This record gives sequence, structure tokens and C-alpha cells, in this order.
Amino acid sequence: MVYYGALSKGCQRCRQRKIKCDQRRPGCLKCEKAKTPCPGFRNLNDVMFRDESLRIIKRVRKTYDDNAPLEQRAPLIVHNAVPTVQLQSNGSDGATTADSPRVPRVLPLPIIEMAANFFFAKYTCDEPPLSSDFFSWLAKMYNQNQPNYAFRAVIEATGMAGISNVNYAPEIASKAKERYVEALAATKQALNNPHESVSDATLVTVINLGIFEFITFEDWDLYHSWSAHLDGATALLQLRGQEQFNHERGEQLFAQFRSQLLYACLQQDLAPPQALRELHQDFRGSIRGKPRMTVKPGQMIDISYRLLDLRAAIKNGDMTDHDAILDVAIQMDNDLKSWRASLPPVWAYATVDAHDIPAGSYFGGKQHVYSSPYIAQVWNNWRTQRILVNRIIFDHQPPYDTASRSQEYFLLSLIQELSVEICISAPNFLGKPRSTTLIWPLLVVAQEPLNLYNERSWATEVLRHIGSVMGVRRASLLADDISRTIIRPKYHTVHNFRNL
Repeated sequence: MVYYGALSKGCQRCRQRKIKCDQRRPGCLKCEKAKTPCPGFRNLNDVMFRDESLRIIKRVRKTYDDNAPLEQRAPLIVHNAVPTVQLQSNGSDGATTADSPRVPRVLPLPIIEMAANFFFAKYTCDEPPLSSDFFSWLAKMYNQNQPNYAFRAVIEATGMAGISNVNYAPEIASKAKERYVEALAATKQALNNPHESVSDATLVTVINLGIFEFITFEDWDLYHSWSAHLDGATALLQLRGQEQFNHERGEQLFAQFRSQLLYACLQQDLAPPQALRELHQDFRGSIRGKPRMTVKPGQMIDISYRLLDLRAAIKNGDMTDHDAILDVAIQMDNDLKSWRASLPPVWAYATVDAHDIPAGSYFGGKQHVYSSPYIAQVWNNWRTQRILVNRIIFDHQPPYDTASRSQEYFLLSLIQELSVEICISAPNFLGKPRSTTLIWPLLVVAQEPLNLYNERSWATEVLRHIGSVMGVRRASLLADDISRTIIRPKYHTVHNFRNL
């Protein structure tokens, strides 16, 4: 999906009259004063973005055509990545909501076919840190009916789950769960085979079982389901040994899994498990890992481990001395600043005025220009870690005096500045598979009470958008939880999601 310009969030009557609408629900104040029934509001998600998934789908189809043996199951015939559905309107202008009564959907393609299309369009890509070869391998595996039945099943389950989340389709969600159960059974069978249990196909299947749990997340009490798949993937990685890091695919599978696990640790303020640290050391000593140690900029992963360790130690009461905590946090912040100083010119980005798009379409009327989407993603990881580190420094400042007040103001300004940078970067990701990498940075911005209402509300609404467009229920759940904690000031200029 690609952004198609800023659109009015006003009711139908105010839009037709071209007057400002206060957007009060269920009816606006202008209509009430005019003693006219308010016609309601349209769903901007239906008109704000265009689907650009066809390019990726064509790539999948090409891989099928090039690699599928004729004797195997017929290749997937791709028409469109996102199903056309009919939803009940709750207003005269056709607006829909998640609370609309359930009605039958019109599904023009077989649901299994749509599910695979949706998965490849929304949840994987051929850009760094992955590769076009990795993408082609996934597509080829999906096209093979045997021996990769478990992988096929989890791809289809995940795709159906995403479609059901986007379209509020419980009947598709039910089919997704049925397919997920089949994928679990097939995976257990593969794990009982000594050869298949350590294969790339089995590992990527377990990783995608975790993705299914991630996008279908309904309740924090069910968090253990997702973490169980992460534990299973950790055990598989250990079983595969250091040899897995001698080829590119093994490295990419490890990096994909590591991102999931570190995100889980962040959510729960947990230290990274020892097994992950050992795997990381194995990777460093591997054929592919050793050259990484000399590449500039260096990886931030070591700082990530240290940050998670510090947060866990503070939460558990293992570290209580303010001076000791400050020493560790300040050293981490210095290392993060050194990382930035080591960047080659290609990593530089520009912040420019958004002159060529409708006014207010980007946060603060600004946009970032990066040399690649991957570089934009890494920058946001760096910003997020600096926010978390400097918040720890802020919380453990010595008692008030002139110097500490000055330092506190500096830290407050830095955290807000980094948060604004994350907000400005958001449109570079939206509607693309990489948009899920925004969830962690946006979560940190939205939850940070030192941030202004503008930044927090913006980040919350972008999370909600990711949930509704990408079919990631966890993003929507986070947005709902955070929105209940943000208090809108009585007098404040507010950016809202119409300005994306």
C-alpha cells in the first residue's frame, strides 16, 4: 500500500461544504448546530492508500514459473494480493468500522491463493537484511508440495490471519487457525526426523509460526504462545550448530529470529537468554561472522544486549545504586554516539520540507530522504536505543541543583528530538513489509511520558494504521492500550493521522 495524500477526516456534510469539522463522534458539532443529522465519517484506510503489492506478487509468480517442476502441484496463480471484500456501511457515505455487524464477504479468489499472495506481499521482502535469493527460496519452497507441507501450511495460515485482521472476517480467521493447527502437526513430524529437524525449511517454518502468533495476538495473557515458538526456534538454532553460519541463508535466518527474540525481551524487560548470546558468539566465530567484525559501521547488537541487561537488572532490583546505573548508561550512550560518528557518507540522510505533497501530509511538514529502506530501519533502531538509554540517565540523575537541572533539560530535549525523528521517518515504511519494524520505535515514542502529546498521539495512530493495513493485531492492541494513557492537553496544537 502506498500513501495517496492527506485526506479530510471530516464528516460528509462538512467535506461537501468545505468547512472545518470538529470530528466529534458520533455526530459533529457543526451538524448539531445546523440541526441537521450528521451523515457520519468515512474510513480513511479505504481511500488513503493504494495497493502496490503486485510488483512483489509478480516476482513470486516468476519464481514459480522458473523453478516449479511440472510433476508437482500446479503453481499459484496470482491475481491480486489483497482480497476485495464488501463490508456493511455505518453511514450514508459508506464509512465502515471494526464494530460493523458481520456480513458475508465477497471473495473473488480461492482463500488459500489469496493468503499466499498476502503473505509474500506483506510479510517478506527482497531487501537487506534479507536478499533476493532468500525471497526466491521462500517462493520456491512454497511451490513445492513435498517435503515442505509444514511451510506451505504456515504461510497460508499467516496470510489468512492477516486478511481476516484487515477485513474483520471471523470466518477467515477460523480457517487460518485450522491451517495453523495443520502446520503445527506437520512441524512436529519434521522435528522427529533427525535430518529434517535441522534443515533450513524447518527453522523458517518455526520462525513463521512465531509470526502467526505475533499478528494474531489477542490478549497479553496469551503471550506465552508466541514466546514458546521463540524458545523452540532457539533450541533449533542450537541444534544446528556453528555450521549454519557458513552460508548466507543461515545467517539471514538467525538475524530474522534474533530480531523477534530481542523484541520479546524488550516487551517484558527481560535480559537476552544465554542461548542467544552463545549463538551470537558462534556466529562471530564463523566464516561469515568474522568479516562482520571489521565492517563500518559496526553492529549495534552488543549495545542492544547491554541495554536489555540493564533494564532487566533495574526492574528485578539487581541494580539499585544510582551512580552505578548512570555509569553503565552513560557508557552505552557514548558507544551509540561513537557508532553514529563511524558512519560512512552513504548512511547520511536528509530532512527536507515536503513541498510536493499536500500540506500536513508528513509529521511537521518534514520528510526524511534515505539512500535505502534498510538504512532508515537501522537509524530508527539507533534512535530508539538512545531514547531508552537517556531515559535511564534521566531517571537516575542526582538531587536537584543548577547543574542537574541543566542536564535534565538537555536529556528531555534529546528524547523529544529523537522521538520527532522517528515520527518524521514513519512514511518511509508505511504499507510495506518493513513497516512492522516501526512497531518497536513507535511503541517507545508513544509510551514515553516525557514526549509531547503531538508525538505520542501520532505514534499511536501510526501503530493503529499498521494494525489495520498490515493485518498485525498486536500493533492495534498496543495502540488501544496506549491511547487510554495519553491525556490530551486542553490547549495544544495537535497533529493527527490525517496528516500522514
